[in-house]
Amino acid sequence: AQEVNAETEEKMKEKIKNVTADVTKSEIFHFGMLGVAQCVVFQLWSAQMMYFYTDIFMLAPMFISGMFLFARIWDGVNDPMIGLFIERTRTRYGRFKNALLFAPLPLAIALVLNFTVPSFGKTGNMIYAVVTYILFGMIYTTIDVSFFSLPTAMTNDSNKRASLFGIGRLCTGTTMSALGILTIPCVTMLGKGDMKTGYFYTAILFGVASCILYLLNVGHVHERTIQDKPKFNFKTTIKAIGQNKPLLMVMVFGFILQFVSVAKSSLNMYYATYNLGNVQLVAIVGLAGVPGMLLGSVVAPMLVKKFEAKYVAVGLNILFFIDSLGLFFFKNNVAALVVNNLLFLFYVGAGMVLVSTMTAETIEYAELKIGQRNEGFITSTQTFISKFAVALANSGVLALIAALGYVPNQTQAEGTLNAFFYMESIIPGLIGLLACIPMLIYPLTKKEYARISDELKIRREQNA
Repeated sequence: AQEVNAETEEKMKEKIKNVTADVTKSEIFHFGMLGVAQCVVFQLWSAQMMYFYTDIFMLAPMFISGMFLFARIWDGVNDPMIGLFIERTRTRYGRFKNALLFAPLPLAIALVLNFTVPSFGKTGNMIYAVVTYILFGMIYTTIDVSFFSLPTAMTNDSNKRASLFGIGRLCTGTTMSALGILTIPCVTMLGKGDMKTGYFYTAILFGVASCILYLLNVGHVHERTIQDKPKFNFKTTIKAIGQNKPLLMVMVFGFILQFVSVAKSSLNMYYATYNLGNVQLVAIVGLAGVPGMLLGSVVAPMLVKKFEAKYVAVGLNILFFIDSLGLFFFKNNVAALVVNNLLFLFYVGAGMVLVSTMTAETIEYAELKIGQRNEGFITSTQTFISKFAVALANSGVLALIAALGYVPNQTQAEGTLNAFFYMESIIPGLIGLLACIPMLIYPLTKKEYARISDELKIRREQNA
């Protein structure tokens, strides 16, 4: 009995040591690099698939629009289930590191399949596009949920979590901006003028690079605060979202942010090609956005430490509206578009840090109010909202330009060109203003979150 008690005491000491161990600078660096690995494939897929499907794959815009919406309906069922599976699966590697170890290679293969144009005939190619698009989305969900759940298992300190999310968003945002610059030149160079071949080899290159980055960095991050899960209760788990008012408000804000971001990014290809007459301008505009994304990702954690996150979010949306209004008065002006993209990516970079930080806070809120801690399930809402926004933005753009008479690889009608301009300038700013509403309703202040954290600490000590 004494030996058993001694062994139990040692295990408890080790557990306490793991929970209270500090997150090292090296670990923060490797966490950020995992974000880079993730975005190497996601940027190519999210920013280029719509253009690839319409102008390279030559699928009908209305079919693509329907495919995107169908995929998101499937995600509505699939993503939360994947989140639950991840959070309740524990191996010797941890709970959230499993997907980061085993999913990168299948994800890279799915990326290449997405950028492959087969010869199965019209119907066969349409089926191929649907299957490969949904396959990529499902595999990506496992990685995205795991990556953004990691900070909740790395530390219980809210400031350190905010820093981790800030670093993660800084790295992902910088990667997306950099690849926005490099993608088209890379496609042009690897394809030697053939865009179809160029996209195929670019997908292979990005997929291999992503796998290498995962392999080099995943072993250097550590899960410290893994809690044993009680028996699964579906009703209680659904309450983790349905009765979690802060989470619902963050989801609305995150959806609007992602919707605007994807719509503008997708439209850059069409606006540069047809309104400005040079698709290579996409790289220049993307380059201008890099410092904006960097600055936004760095400044956001500092602003959150000084001010309430909800008011920081409101200020960002007002800034974005002013930015969009400025572009509206400089039609088809390259310099104005460059400045617009600089401020726009500052808004996106800072906004994504806020979404991740506030989502993590809602995990503690759910644990206190409902009695069940669902990191993976709650984090999966970010992934679902992100993919839903991608689909709805692309579907909306495709449906609109199809209705306006868009014809791939041809000179566009005046009405179509005007639609491209409005969708690039004032319309995103007006939509962005709507994101102020959920943030003003968001109830978790610093004082309230501190109270929740203290109450949970007391409850855990009593349970122990």
